[in-house]
Amino acid sequence: MKALLLIVHGSRKASSTTEIAQLAKNIAKQSHDFNHVRHSFLELAQPKVDTAIEELVLLGCQEIVLMPYFLAQGFHVAQDLPEILTQAQSAHGQVNFKLLKHFGAAQQMPHWILEYVAGENV
Repeated sequence: MKALLLIVHGSRKASSTTEIAQLAKNIAKQSHDFNHVRHSFLELAQPKVDTAIEELVLLGCQEIVLMPYFLAQGFHVAQDLPEILTQAQSAHGQVNFKLLKHFGAAQQMPHWILEYVAGENV
């Protein structure tokens, strides 16, 4: 089984947490490549990344794609996520983990921004 784990910073604001949970549900509905799609937070909200990884491993996922939902390469992207990847690989050697580049690094980002702006009739 293959899983996608959306990783975000986290917020104390409940509506932000709900928004991310809904995003993960919407991705799951549209995905043909992943058996499971989950969300997780680095700080301030639940579930934490390590908890979500454990859940996916218990579900029998053999491949887990870690998707950093960050626009820029700050400390969390540059330092924390590689450490989380190393810990996950060490704890679950039977699982193939792949840490993607952060969302803001996507080559399609300029196109997405222009498409969004055009859709707002600016």
